[in-house]
Amino acid sequence: MDIHQKAYNWALNHNFESIEIEYAAKLALKMLDDSCQMTHEDRKTFFFVYDAICDRKDIELNDDMNRLIFLARDRDTIFSKSEFADIVHACKEEIIPNMLKVHMKAYKKMVRKHLNF
Repeated sequence: MDIHQKAYNWALNHNFESIEIEYAAKLALKMLDDSCQMTHEDRKTFFFVYDAICDRKDIELNDDMNRLIFLARDRDTIFSKSEFADIVHACKEEIIPNMLKVHMKAYKKMVRKHLNF
C-alpha cells in the first residue's frame, strides 16, 4: 500500500480533535493556494488525509472555507481550479492572521508520526 492510500485509510478511522480538523482544512487551503512550503509528495499525502476527513459521515465540514475547498479543487489535483485561484488566495489571506503556527506544526507532526514519514 502506498503512503497516500495509507494516509487516507488512517484518516478514515482516526479520532481527530476538532483543532486538528480545523488545521487540516487550513492546510488544504494553503496548499490550494500553492503557498505551502511542503514538497509535492507531502502535499499530496496531506490532501489524502483531508479527503478522508471530508468523506467521513461523522465529521461535518459545512463552513465557508471547506465549501470553497470543495468547489475549488478536483480531487485529482492539489491545486485550485484556475477560476477559483483569486478567491482561494483571498480566503487564505484572511485566514492566515488567525492561524497559529504551533497548531499547524502540531497537526503536521501528529499526521507524520501516525504515518511514519
